[in-house]
Amino acid sequence: MTRWNLVFGLAALFAASPASAADLYRPVPMGRFVATCEDLGHFCLAQACGRDQIAAAEGCRAQCRSAVVMTVRPTACPLPVPPNGMILRSRG
Repeated sequence: MTRWNLVFGLAALFAASPASAADLYRPVPMGRFVATCEDLGHFCLAQACGRDQIAAAEGCRAQCRSAVVMTVRPTACPLPVPPNGMILRSRG
């Protein structure tokens, strides 16, 4: 009897759990542009992804402060996620 109680108890626990497989999957936010910048005076080469061309270029310049943006090209790339996992979006 105790074995069946354990089986039914585990089945009820899994059926009542609030987390589903969809909750465990978090899609990686994707960007649309990759910027490449370089500063040969300081030997700094960087690439950054962004939702738009300006965000990609600013992300690249943040890695190399005095760099020149060489290219910005459209492509799908994963955006860096902040440490707290929150991404704020502005409207307007």
